Amino acid sequence: MWKIEIATFLSLVLLVPYFGWGVYTLRLRFRFHEELNPVVETTTLACLFVFYVFELALLSVWLEDNPVFLIFSVLGLVVSGAALYGSMAISLLSRVIVEMMMPSGHNSVAEPRYGPAEALERQGDFDGAVQEYMVIARIFPRDPTTAIRIGDNLMKLGRPQDAAPWFERGLANLNSPEKSLVVTNRLCEIYHRHLNRGDSATRVLQNYLEKFPTAEYAGTIRDRLRQLTGASQTTSVV
Repeated sequence: MWKIEIATFLSLVLLVPYFGWGVYTLRLRFRFHEELNPVVETTTLACLFVFYVFELALLSVWLEDNPVFLIFSVLGLVVSGAALYGSMAISLLSRVIVEMMMPSGHNSVAEPRYGPAEALERQGDFDGAVQEYMVIARIFPRDPTTAIRIGDNLMKLGRPQDAAPWFERGLANLNSPEKSLVVTNRLCEIYHRHLNRGDSATRVLQNYLEKFPTAEYAGTIRDRLRQLTGASQTTSVV
């Protein structure tokens, strides 16, 4: 009897990280459009395999007298695993295939190719351009240009709420004070004018000053920051 109780407890405990990590990675992928490092994805899938081995063994002990429930439990694990980790497996597999077909010494995989997306932009198909850039963003998750272009096209589609996280992502991967200034000002404008989020606009300006405190344009950013904070204080008093 004690074996069944222990098996029940352990099987339920193992489900917590299984569902928790799965939901978290799905949120990163589909809400914030962020890709995990291939090493993290490989480790996750390896741990998933180990989880299935232990979980199935525990379930067989727990439900040995209920074969019907055991079958449904196994089916539930298979379906939930496909839903939570299927996209990760496909993403990792696609990377492996690309690397096998295109050796690392070739420049064709070392840099993003914007041709198809740019062609769609010229045709005015901004939604199609977004989809093309998102494909590039999956392959080059730390490329700032791709993220900024996605944000730009989303703004053309009148979707500032969706554009802001992409500008944030591009800004985080920029190391040039000049380029960061342009994106910082635009993101600040989106938060302030389009989304009515003065606190986020202030944060973006403060982040620039923290990252580039001695930049040539830091004084301009400080002036704008004072204007924003002054305006917010006036609004709160009124």
